[in-house]
Amino acid sequence: MGQKKTPSLGRVLLWTYGFSFGLFGLYLLLGGRLDSPGFVLFALLYMWVPGLVALRFASQEGLRLPLALRPNRYWLFAWLFPVGLTLLSIPLSLPFGRWQGLKGLQEAIPNLQPLPEPLLWSLLLQGLLAGATVNLLAALGEELMWRGYLWEKLKAQGFWPASLEIGLYWGFWHAPLILMGYNYPQHPLLGAGMMTLFSILLTPALLYVREKGGSILGAALLHGTLNAVAGLSVLAVERTNDLLVGVLGLPGLFLLAAFNLYLRRRGF
Repeated sequence: MGQKKTPSLGRVLLWTYGFSFGLFGLYLLLGGRLDSPGFVLFALLYMWVPGLVALRFASQEGLRLPLALRPNRYWLFAWLFPVGLTLLSIPLSLPFGRWQGLKGLQEAIPNLQPLPEPLLWSLLLQGLLAGATVNLLAALGEELMWRGYLWEKLKAQGFWPASLEIGLYWGFWHAPLILMGYNYPQHPLLGAGMMTLFSILLTPALLYVREKGGSILGAALLHGTLNAVAGLSVLAVERTNDLLVGVLGLPGLFLLAAFNLYLRRRGF
């Protein structure tokens, strides 16, 4: 029986970026924008392109991507870490923007009636629920590639070099959406660089959960929950500068860098 051919990493990335950026271009040609009704469906498809590419190449190589459904304490960490990141980023954002509570949410949803401040906690709970269900399934599309296939291919380099390389690839994959105005509408060009830094700094936490938790699902849980709750950090504080406020701004980078230093000092 012949030995299965292992594709080069460059080929895998070419497929990933080619199909992802091609889908993005098609969306634009069809008139799609950030505020288009079909954006959510497009975003879901975009997130799953890397996962489908990863599954294709993993199947060709006979490579096993661990997807065991065995919740453990690292899954609990994955579920709560985004909440801590979001809440801690709020006070760190205050030097750059004024506290506005839920006023930002009311402006984002014009027909929303005045709401009490305790609703912030209710929204966090809803985010936790979404992070463990629909958002997990959406984020799994990305995690199958970045913390799944690529980690299996690069782990021999060591945790930190592989984290850096995966983070760079992941950050670049976000570029079309960021340049379109997603996440950093005030600074789309600088935002592409900021998103790459964020991706690099978040990758160690995702890999930590994936390795310790024994499943890519743990990383998808962290990723999905972060997608669900991170927006509260820019709704609670006036977004005077989207590079300096919230989880995706300077406060989030600082907190992730501190967590990575903690991991490093623990010898991970």
